[in-house]
Amino acid sequence: MLKPALEPRGGFSFENCQRNLSLERVLPGFRSPQAHKTGTTIAGLVFRDGVILGADTRATRDSVVMDKSCEKIHFIAPKI
Repeated sequence: MLKPALEPRGGFSFENCQRNLSLERVLPGFRSPQAHKTGTTIAGLVFRDGVILGADTRATRDSVVMDKSCEKIHFIAPKI
C-alpha cells in the first residue's frame, strides 16, 4: 500500500496530479481520473458544521438553451 509523503491538508491539492502520474507508471492498466468539461457551474463550500452547494438552473447545448429550469442538485436523504 502506498503511504503519502505528507499528511493531507484541507482543500484542493495539485499533489494528486503527481501521485496519479506515479500510479500510471507503476500500475499496468491504471487510468487516473481526467477532467470532463460539462459547461455547467456547480460550486461547493465545506465548513465545520456542514456543506453548501449552489448551481445554475439553465441547461444548454452549444448556444441553444434546452431547459431554463433544470435542477442540477438533487435531494438524496435528510442530512446528506
